[in-house]
Amino acid sequence: MEVARRVGIVSPLILLCLGLAVVLRVTAETVTVDCNTGGALGPVLSRLQRGDVVLVQGTCRENVLIQAGVNHVTLDGQGKGTIHAPDARQPGVQVLGREITIKNLTVTGGQFGIAINRGATAIVEGNTMQNAALSGLEVSQNSFARVVKNIIRQNQSHGVLVLGSASVHFGVMQTGDRVPQPNVVENNGGDGIMILRSSTARIIGNTISDNRRHGLTVQQTSHADVAANVFNGNGQDGIRVFGNSGVNLADSAMRLFEQPNTTTTANGRFGIRCEVGAYIEGALGTLSGNAGAKDVSDPSCVDRATP
Repeated sequence: MEVARRVGIVSPLILLCLGLAVVLRVTAETVTVDCNTGGALGPVLSRLQRGDVVLVQGTCRENVLIQAGVNHVTLDGQGKGTIHAPDARQPGVQVLGREITIKNLTVTGGQFGIAINRGATAIVEGNTMQNAALSGLEVSQNSFARVVKNIIRQNQSHGVLVLGSASVHFGVMQTGDRVPQPNVVENNGGDGIMILRSSTARIIGNTISDNRRHGLTVQQTSHADVAANVFNGNGQDGIRVFGNSGVNLADSAMRLFEQPNTTTTANGRFGIRCEVGAYIEGALGTLSGNAGAKDVSDPSCVDRATP
């Protein structure tokens, strides 16, 4: 009887301790990883829980993977952390989880600087993405990203690649935002931004300049709302839309941010070119190129653009 009584007393204590352990386990934490003193992101990211924040210091020489089971976490470089990805066959940072925030980092190298894949969702804010083997930012395979206040430059292919039924808000966090948070996309080896394979983008208030090909390409049954951006000095067209795709200029579809796009340094060919069953609609603003403001010579283009 005495033994039973003791067991009866001890058991609630054990349960209480286990309960406290569970509470402590789910409490969000802030973890600092200093790669200059031997730290590494990989082991830390594999055990993150909802709400955790990882502060990155120094230069982390690794390709980083945020797994599909990791949700609602933040990777913050605080303006001084760098991820230098040595393997050009893998993204510098690949996001497979949901509601991931990546901010204030410099990401160099890798196949893509930051890649958001396989139905992932992310906020990409205040980063520099440069010198990737392909594109600085990739959003693909039914993923969604909100992309604000980044610099995306000097990548070997495109600055930004959105494909495979993916979607981005580029320059705004929410559809109805009235004040943009601009990105700069410049000096990339291909297009500044490419939207393709049934994808969508809301591109508001950014500077897209000096990319080797087009500033923005929309193709393969894709769509973009494009307002209040600067398209300057891109090697070919400021905007090219083709392949049963559409571009609504100056927010002519949603009418939430009705400001035209501008050009102050002419693009290499046209301000905007439309062909192969595509359409353009809305105010041209000052979009221009060395060959003129727009090319709608393809009879399959539906031209509803206005001066």
